[in-house]
Amino acid sequence: MPKPKTTLILNPKPQSQITLSEYVTAIAWSSNSKYLAAATASGELALFDETKTGNDLTQKLHKLQEPTEISVDCIGFSADGRWIAAGGQDGKVRVWDLNRDLEDDKPAITKILDLGKTWIEHLAWHPTRSEFAFSFGKYVQVWSAETLDVITTLHFENSTVLAIAWHPSGELLAVGGDGGIKVWSSKDWYADPVLFEMPTATAKMLWNHSGEYLVASTLDNLVIVMQWLGTDFDASPWRMQGFPGKIRSFDWSASKISPLLSSSSGSDVVVWEKHADLNVGWEGEVIKGHNSTVGFVVFKPKSEVLASADANGRITIWKDAKDWVQALDTPMGEITALQWQPQGKKLAAANADGDLMIWAESSQGKGFR
Repeated sequence: MPKPKTTLILNPKPQSQITLSEYVTAIAWSSNSKYLAAATASGELALFDETKTGNDLTQKLHKLQEPTEISVDCIGFSADGRWIAAGGQDGKVRVWDLNRDLEDDKPAITKILDLGKTWIEHLAWHPTRSEFAFSFGKYVQVWSAETLDVITTLHFENSTVLAIAWHPSGELLAVGGDGGIKVWSSKDWYADPVLFEMPTATAKMLWNHSGEYLVASTLDNLVIVMQWLGTDFDASPWRMQGFPGKIRSFDWSASKISPLLSSSSGSDVVVWEKHADLNVGWEGEVIKGHNSTVGFVVFKPKSEVLASADANGRITIWKDAKDWVQALDTPMGEITALQWQPQGKKLAAANADGDLMIWAESSQGKGFR
């Protein structure tokens, strides 16, 4: 008896593709899906206008910055899609106002924040306001794009800042590094932060979409899920261990009251779900589809469709975060960035050879959840 035909979620071949100057360090979609930005290890910053018709990315390209031979490592759009900010190895944060005329191909930089020789490794926009936070050394600074002025400077103290994450409400900013996590309230930046202590350093952090949980990975390959109780974390967080190596990525689904958490370590992708019995905690299931290091796991917005990408250039799509559906056609090369379009109709990826690729929703998979 023949097997039922698999319903594809994305067309296997890229709809659009372009090669940039160098290793792509980061990509980002604007929240309205109008723009896609890409940064490279050579300092190139490319902006693609997805409202323009056709699939030729060269016709949609605006060069925000030509290669400088100094890496740009973090980029992001404001919540309304008007502003884009980028930071990197040269110790500067650059901000562009995309409401200005883009027909000149290269819009003028609105502001350059010069932090000296401190590498800017982390940058995150406020979820609703035109404000962004970025790390430099042991500090995090919050700026307003509209007033072009600093709102606050936060001193982590214990170490270099290794992670920053806004709470979905925008009322809290979590900062991680050696010794744990500090959470400041945007209602009173001068108040003492909530401290969640750890015996090691926090490497990555991510709030779930409702803001009930904060997941953090540590440098000793531990994943900790903390429940936020409104003014502090639950004193007994869930600790997941036994991973084969460094935790390289995790993401939350947004489709359930009890969300799914995906994580990658080595060639393993694990999907976690909170058990109804609190004594059991979070249960994980390993899904196998890679034979090299998985650098990224990302959920399609408002669904449990999961994409995972590895160091051999393999991108795998999973239904219900467990059932293999398809592998996408890519050039061989380590995937260095992966992100769904906010509308969920496209997936963008980039690799170590400078290739930027966009896949479009399959006509078979429209409405797929």
